[in-house]
Amino acid sequence: MPDTSLLKAVAERGVPSQDRKQLQRFDWLQCALEVFVSEGIDAVRITRLADDLGVTRGSFYWHFENREDLIDALVSYWKDKNTAALARSVNNAASLTDGIFRFFETCIDAAYFDSRLDLAIREWSRRSSRIRALVDREDAARLEALQNFFAHFDYPMPEALIRARVLYYSQIGFYALEIEEPLTTRMGYTEAYFECFTGQKLDPKRADEFRRHILDRYGETLS
Repeated sequence: MPDTSLLKAVAERGVPSQDRKQLQRFDWLQCALEVFVSEGIDAVRITRLADDLGVTRGSFYWHFENREDLIDALVSYWKDKNTAALARSVNNAASLTDGIFRFFETCIDAAYFDSRLDLAIREWSRRSSRIRALVDREDAARLEALQNFFAHFDYPMPEALIRARVLYYSQIGFYALEIEEPLTTRMGYTEAYFECFTGQKLDPKRADEFRRHILDRYGETLS
């Protein structure tokens, strides 16, 4: 699920307001994002996007210097959305439990973290050393945020790093393996997941409150 306001902000960076015509950079970027996530980077072609938008190929160049300019905007959006969301979920957490719960919710809510976009970028990185290096940097930034979170709550090194890796890699692996599981089933493991990730027991009352919050907000069949 694209973050429309963020997508517009990324699309319009450096664009004078008088140049924001009826068909804007945002429209091209949104179309490119949909094609990229569903079909991969090779399908993101100017002619294809123009056809999908019902405009001429020439109108693309009102908004982008070339295809690489568009691709760079896609990558910027991915970084600004997904890495920022994961870091924000644990930054300034009021408690260990609060941070873990916020991380859990961020990972299941596409409005915060777009797993399809993340997987599309990772698939692309298999064939591009430039994108692979970028993915490695973003993974490192996400792990650093989680490591700092655990360290803030008195986990020593290297335990803070290892717990950050277990938490992060398990979630990325969940997406990469395309595991389909009802949200009710996933939430039934809340206490076990929490203990695995933190080494601490979770207050049953807090667990029940969190389950109710998630199921009330997202329904029972999210996978």
